[in-house]
Amino acid sequence: MRARSVPIPVVILLALTLGAWAGSLFGVFQYDDLRNIVLDPATADPVALVERLGNGFRPLLRLSYAADHAVWGFTPAGFLLTNLLLHAATVVAVWALARCRVDALAAWCAAAVFAVQPAHAAVVASASGRSTGLSTLLLALALLAHEQSIRHRVAPAIRWSALSLLMFALAVAAKEVALVFPAVVLLWEWTRPDAARGVALVRRLAPAALAAPLLAVIAFACSSRLREITAFSLALDTPMGALATHAAALPYSLGLWFRPGALTIEHAPLAAQAALPGMLALAALVLAAIAARPRVPLLTLALLWPLVMLLSSHSVLARLDPVVEKALYPAWIGLSIAIGALAAAAWSRLHARRTAAVCASLVLASLVLCCEWRAAVWADPVRLWREATEHAPLSARAWHNRALAELDARHVVQADASIARALTLDPESQRSQDLALAISLLLPPSTPLKEHAS
Repeated sequence: MRARSVPIPVVILLALTLGAWAGSLFGVFQYDDLRNIVLDPATADPVALVERLGNGFRPLLRLSYAADHAVWGFTPAGFLLTNLLLHAATVVAVWALARCRVDALAAWCAAAVFAVQPAHAAVVASASGRSTGLSTLLLALALLAHEQSIRHRVAPAIRWSALSLLMFALAVAAKEVALVFPAVVLLWEWTRPDAARGVALVRRLAPAALAAPLLAVIAFACSSRLREITAFSLALDTPMGALATHAAALPYSLGLWFRPGALTIEHAPLAAQAALPGMLALAALVLAAIAARPRVPLLTLALLWPLVMLLSSHSVLARLDPVVEKALYPAWIGLSIAIGALAAAAWSRLHARRTAAVCASLVLASLVLCCEWRAAVWADPVRLWREATEHAPLSARAWHNRALAELDARHVVQADASIARALTLDPESQRSQDLALAISLLLPPSTPLKEHAS
């Protein structure tokens, strides 16, 4: 039997994806990577790994890190290569999902738009972004399997439904925010041109809706770490306070997709006054999506997909950083499908197609260059944290991490100035005081010692 070849559009998509993000392979372990991977015994020690798996916190993620270490040791490029391959696989999954709703050209455009979104650097170019990348791929596969269960008769449908639930469970094992999957299935079904209703809709939603509470109970029962995170979030702010903060942050966060210059690892705090305008903007978005559904269900999918995907991470549980670029990765899928459909529709109505093709190529090339730029920034810790202090000049954490990066790069004088700034912003920080002392001992003899805050 002749093996099926990979479709040429998919080959082009993979080439585009790998070309745009290849620079991420030159990155290093930094910031969260050190705590989550390098300094975690479960990465290299099988005994510690078994103990960690027994704790139940993101077991599939931990297994992936251990597998990378078994192959690459602590070589950052190996871990980042896995992230890049996961992203490439997700691009193909987005292409397959889009083919369920739009024609071939629109599906290719949708996958290309997803592939070269500069905001994805926080997932692709950071080893710790693995949790989001892995869970997103598995959620996309779960939705694809669900789609196949709808298209087949009883016996094959049951097998596809079982596969969908397996992918869902694995996604939760990579990152617990994947528990939002039933809401994703509901949105996917509700925005079909021939949406099912009544008993048929309930039957399609039932497997994921019944599995989600069970998976949530298992995750919380097995993982003390997850319980600690939840308790910390509840102590950080009240549920209504967290909801207001996220309402203020969401419009800003979603706008990052279209403002590459605003991307950074550390964002400045948002004004509390932005909560009400944020809530009004989100309410208007939901109303517009509902109104569009009878005529343009794909627009409804595009408008509501980001909100549904961000439900589990931007609701009543507070976060230290309300604006987090990693969370935008799965939220871009629905909008990508709509943008792809819009691009294909515009192409079909154009007469000067040669000029349009040149313009489209220039836009795509610009996005590829943006991705290469973001990958280069994330690959250089000094550059990454200097950018962070430019965007969030009042963040003591950003200045502290900038000092660490500069010290690691042997820029001792610059590190001394950065840690002095961190201590000015947070004089009580013991870790910054310790770092300031370490840096002062490495200063050249001719450099006058600065009087650090203590």
